This record gives sequence, structure tokens and C-alpha cells, in this order.
Amino acid sequence: MNKKALGKGIKEERKKLGLTQADLAQGICSQALLSHIEAGDYMPAADIFIGIYQKLGISELQANLKNYFPMSQIEKLSQKSEELCRQHQYAELRDFLLIDSTIDAISEDGLQAYYYYLGVSQAQLGQLNEAQENLRLALVDQKKLTIISRLSWMSLGVISAVNHQEKQVEEYIEAVFQDLEKTSYDENLNVLYYLRAVIYKKLEKNKLALMTLEKGIQFISEHNSHYMLANFYYLAALLVENDKSRAYFSKSQLFTELYKEKVFDKI
Repeated sequence: MNKKALGKGIKEERKKLGLTQADLAQGICSQALLSHIEAGDYMPAADIFIGIYQKLGISELQANLKNYFPMSQIEKLSQKSEELCRQHQYAELRDFLLIDSTIDAISEDGLQAYYYYLGVSQAQLGQLNEAQENLRLALVDQKKLTIISRLSWMSLGVISAVNHQEKQVEEYIEAVFQDLEKTSYDENLNVLYYLRAVIYKKLEKNKLALMTLEKGIQFISEHNSHYMLANFYYLAALLVENDKSRAYFSKSQLFTELYKEKVFDKI
């Protein structure tokens, strides 16, 4: 993994929250070690990595898109939606999307993005029935499989996993990855592998989750991207805490990539 990219990401998230290095390091590691991690000098051990991410308020289901999709010809409207998404302010996003002035401004070309964002915000707030309804609306009358279509199918898959509907999950996953290799690369596609791994984790299929993370990391690397890699390793670290997945993880390429360089947990 690119340690520089990981360190930069941690530093950016820390500053967004107005935390000093001492604040973030407290109870997790020394400030000196955190400084080296942010500088990209060291790869943190799994327990430190988990501690940092959790203190930053990053959960396994908070996966930002790299690029957001416009919903309206009114630029400020799309910018507002993107801002609320990036800050994970899902209640505010849902309410913003449901006010009349927003609905009236949605363009025909932006309808799919609108229903996708509304569905995701509702899913994050636990309104699963409403979320499913809007995510399905995002899939209506689509003549081709767009990136938003794939993200909508995968979001439906996450909801089905929460409801333990395994057969439905597999149908959604099949739809998402159909002809993916023929699709023009976009960094938002990285999210699909991540959410698929989240789905398997929710279904307690940790080996499948780790295998998916491996494939996702390979996919990202093949396209010279670093987007979402930190999230992939964070989820892997959470999975390896489970004894049932530890044996697989220790033999996997993912483990080799994560710990190919010496890991420092004290300094």
C-alpha cells in the first residue's frame, strides 16, 4: 500500500475534525508514531490502524465517492448535495433532497443521481424500506448499466445483507459486476469491491470478504489508483480480528501487501 497516501489521508481527516496529533494519538499510540504515520514513514499495526480510524469517526459503511454526480443544472444544488455526502450528514442530505425547491430543480438527466443519493441517505438513517424504493427508482428505464446503476444495485445488496436475504444479495452482486471489465474505468468503481466485502462481512462470510478485498486491491492497482485503499485495509484489519478469518489472512496476498514492510507499533 502507498504509505504516503495513507498518511496523507489520516492527516486530512484529523485536520477536518480540528484535532491535534496529540488529540488523535491519545489512548492509541505515541504522538511521535502518529507523526511518522502521517508522514508516510511507517505502516501502522492493525490495532493502531483500527483505533485511528474509529477515533476519526470513519465507519465501514462510510465510503465517499471520488466524483459525485450532478443532479441539476443549478451548480449550487449539486455542490450542496456533495458537501453533505462528504461530511456524512445524512439527515441533512435527506431533508435537503425532499424540499420542494430541490425537487423542482432536478433535471431529467439528474433523476438517477437524485434517487441514488436519496436512497443512500435513507439507508444510512435506517429507513431501509424507503431507501429500497428510491434505489429501485434509480434503476428504472436504464438502457445501459451506468456507474450509478452499479452503485444502486450494490446499495440494495447491502440492505439485503442487513435483512439476511442471501439469495437476493447474490442477484444484486451479479448485476453489479456484469461486464465490469468492459466498462471504462472510473475511480468510483473501486467502491463496488469495498461494499461487496462489507456485504460478506455482514453475512459473516469473512473469508469471502477478504478474497473480495484482495480482488479489489488488485483492481485498484491495475488502474494506478489509490482511492479507497485505506478503507480496504481498515476493513481487512477489522476482519482479521475474527479468529475464524485469521488463518486465511495470514496466508493471503493481502497480508503480504499489508505487512511487506516492517510494522512499527511503538517508537
